[in-house]
Amino acid sequence: RVPPGMRCAVLSAACAAVLLRSFVEVSIPRNTETLLVPAPGQMRPACFGRPGARPTVECRASTGDAGAKAQPQRSKLVQAWGAFGVVGYLSYGIQKVVPIVLDGLGAIDQWWQWGLLGACLLFFAYVEGYKGFQLGFSPRVVSRAYIVSEEADGAPFWHKLLAPAFCIGYFHGTKKRVITSWVVTLVIFAVVVGVKQLDNPYRAIIDAGVIVGLMWGVVSIIVLFVQQITRDKPPDFDPALPEDTMYTKPEL
Repeated sequence: RVPPGMRCAVLSAACAAVLLRSFVEVSIPRNTETLLVPAPGQMRPACFGRPGARPTVECRASTGDAGAKAQPQRSKLVQAWGAFGVVGYLSYGIQKVVPIVLDGLGAIDQWWQWGLLGACLLFFAYVEGYKGFQLGFSPRVVSRAYIVSEEADGAPFWHKLLAPAFCIGYFHGTKKRVITSWVVTLVIFAVVVGVKQLDNPYRAIIDAGVIVGLMWGVVSIIVLFVQQITRDKPPDFDPALPEDTMYTKPEL
């Protein structure tokens, strides 16, 4: 018979591996060279020929064209619904697990079990919270909330109605993104069922680590959303939109 502590460690590792593999995606950095050195065919005329000179006609025309480019209209309400809908989804999971943890931690009667709890909290804080949520899931959620808020021609209303699911990536994403989002949800559900088979305090120890990771995710989404609203600019993260999307893809 496998010792409970060993089963606890195996399930913790399995859960962390799923979260890390699915949530972490490298954001696409801006190409600074492209921004600083335009292609030969895209060179703009110099605005001033000499100190104190007025801008040339070509410069004024090009500047006017750039300023005349209309920005798409976006709904702050839809952005908030998408981001905070996901926050509510994560918070519901926290609420369901907290009573189990509080009840199960009372069963700890060995010093090494307290050590296992501390290690589990640190492990999930780094793997699920920092690596999984802060570096992957959270910026993608906020970025997709910005995307779905656009009043784009041909964009169905149900995208905005189901904005939280859009932000998670359950639909209107790359094939890899959509499949990954659904598979991860199913795998996490299976892991939750497996954790329920553990006796306390081992179930409570794992659930305590999960709570830390989920709380990290909630806070990171809120912080990124506030930054987005303040700057009117999404995080520099690939929202994983399909090629034929009707939304305006961000410049990364």
